[in-house]
Amino acid sequence: MAERGYGNPIKLIHDFQRRDALVRRADDFDEVVLWFEHDLYDQLQLLQALTALDELDLEPGRVSVVQTDHYLAGMTVDEIFPLLPRRRNATPAIFKSARRTWERFTSGSPADLQAAAGEDAIGLPFLRAAMRRLCEEYPWVRDGLSRSQRQALFAAAQGPARAEELYARAQSREEAYFLAERVFEKMLEDLSAAESALLEEEEGTLVPTALGRRVIAGDADWLDEHPIDRWIGGVHLASDSIARWDDDAGAFVDPGTSRSRPSGTETRKDGGEDDAR
Repeated sequence: MAERGYGNPIKLIHDFQRRDALVRRADDFDEVVLWFEHDLYDQLQLLQALTALDELDLEPGRVSVVQTDHYLAGMTVDEIFPLLPRRRNATPAIFKSARRTWERFTSGSPADLQAAAGEDAIGLPFLRAAMRRLCEEYPWVRDGLSRSQRQALFAAAQGPARAEELYARAQSREEAYFLAERVFEKMLEDLSAAESALLEEEEGTLVPTALGRRVIAGDADWLDEHPIDRWIGGVHLASDSIARWDDDAGAFVDPGTSRSRPSGTETRKDGGEDDAR
């Protein structure tokens, strides 16, 4: 996180230690209520929290969960308050579902993540869609971009704009947005870096480069020009042998498989164009 510019490493470590110490004190409270939204960011936190609390072996009924498909930060007190009586006890089945999916997320195999994206989890109604959205953050077969990267590139293709406008354009394509502006700006920096840049600055705005326009047209693959080095859960994407996401098939494919691009395109939910099948 420090390497990505999200804070001082000492303070970040301290923040995580303070968080973990608070979780370990869960037995000091009559009840622990977990409040989480439906988006990918919150669902991953919910998995981690439930898995950690499950290890404390608390009495049944001590942990409950509030889940909503509305963003809590934008709700009024009058809107939030009625959610509390509708909280659901974290049953053994819910704890088991959370642990199973957390283990799949932290696994070193993308096949485990795909399995989580293909089945419902007891008591966690938003989890399946969130796991599918995480699968879409792998490089895609047709251009080597993640869905978030592609949405950012296509947002710039709509017309020159500053980072905050690109953020609004890209997030409008999400079923449940989860990226904060700072994280999005870091992604824009990645897309604008070095000789393999897909975006460039023009009079204070960002526009696609020549390579970016080729990627948009389906004539180039970004990973042919740009080495990848990132983590998604327990999978380190850092070599030529990375798995890619095929959104049409809803599955990961082995490296080098189905890299051809048939003629003809159709608009997709991510705002890009996909190979016609």
